[in-house]
Amino acid sequence: MSIVGIAIGATGLSLILVFLWMLSLSLRKKRLEQEKREAEIAYRKALEKSRLQEHKERLRQAEEGHVPTILFLAKEAERKNIKEALYWYEKAAQLDSINGMYGVVRISERSREDMVLKERARFWQISIAAHEGKSASKFELAMALLKGLGTDVNHEKAMKVLEQAAADLHIPSILFLGDWCFSPENPSPTPGDSVFWYKKAADLNSPEGKMKLGLNYLKGIGVEKSHNKGCYWLECAAEKGHAQAMYHAGEAWVDRKPSGNAIAYIWLFLSAHFGYEPAKALRDKVGGDIGVDSVVGLQSLAKPLLKKISSGTVSKHSIIRALNKLYKRNIELPKKRKEAQVDDFIMDSDSNEDASKDNEKAPNSMRMDFSSTTMDKPQG
Repeated sequence: MSIVGIAIGATGLSLILVFLWMLSLSLRKKRLEQEKREAEIAYRKALEKSRLQEHKERLRQAEEGHVPTILFLAKEAERKNIKEALYWYEKAAQLDSINGMYGVVRISERSREDMVLKERARFWQISIAAHEGKSASKFELAMALLKGLGTDVNHEKAMKVLEQAAADLHIPSILFLGDWCFSPENPSPTPGDSVFWYKKAADLNSPEGKMKLGLNYLKGIGVEKSHNKGCYWLECAAEKGHAQAMYHAGEAWVDRKPSGNAIAYIWLFLSAHFGYEPAKALRDKVGGDIGVDSVVGLQSLAKPLLKKISSGTVSKHSIIRALNKLYKRNIELPKKRKEAQVDDFIMDSDSNEDASKDNEKAPNSMRMDFSSTTMDKPQG
């Protein structure tokens, strides 16, 4: 074999070896790429599985009421699924989360033409104000819960909210809790418990509370029946210009001997003047029973009271004391301080002048002496 042949053979062998080496490299590269792709696929699958597992765990925590997780899901959904975001924000809001409440309001306001969402947003706006401690908003929130305005009806939660407002001495809430004891909407009515709430309102100087407490005493609801105590609370409210209380005070005295109709007429006359319509018919009936002469005299007595009540210058218990003395009745007053003059309300010069003018029109037998603290008792 020639040298040339040997060289050619060696070159060919080298080329074959290089080819095989390159082929080996290529196959190795492809294998590595395949392995890399498979590893990436496996990683993505593992990552997706982890994400799904993590999401599943978040859902579990959210459904169990973990508020931070609920808010995370809501914020995440807000970018791609508004309906889902609203679901989570409202769930957080129902767990008393302020951020959840703001989220519901923010999303609901995007659909201003949707009346359902608008009402829902209004409910949560009230809830936000209530959580900020505003008693009036707590009352408004309770009414929404009772009536299902923008939310589901929830009597139990409504009562808790009202009790919070009542603890803040919010009188409308206190009165409502008393009324709720009678309400046909109350699944477990307890009329006797109303005394607690009405007394609380009365102690806060609420004329409405005093009137309702007085009616409880007259009817014996939650307390021992007592005409004396019932009239005391009714007349306390009436002194402050509460027209309905005047009516019930008058109603309580009708046909009670010896002077009940005279007392009844005075209160009914005042109640009718202050616009309580039912008082007019009962006033006229009582007036018919006692006669024209007595009516004229009683109106002369009532008119200075009317002026005092209208101006808000009636001192506490002054009318009750005057009627006690004039008609020799015994409506007991709280014994906390020395009794004031029995008829201090009648000594105002302007009132005396008006009363005297009306008094001159009455028959001699019916005229009353307004010049001193003594008031002659009208006949009838």
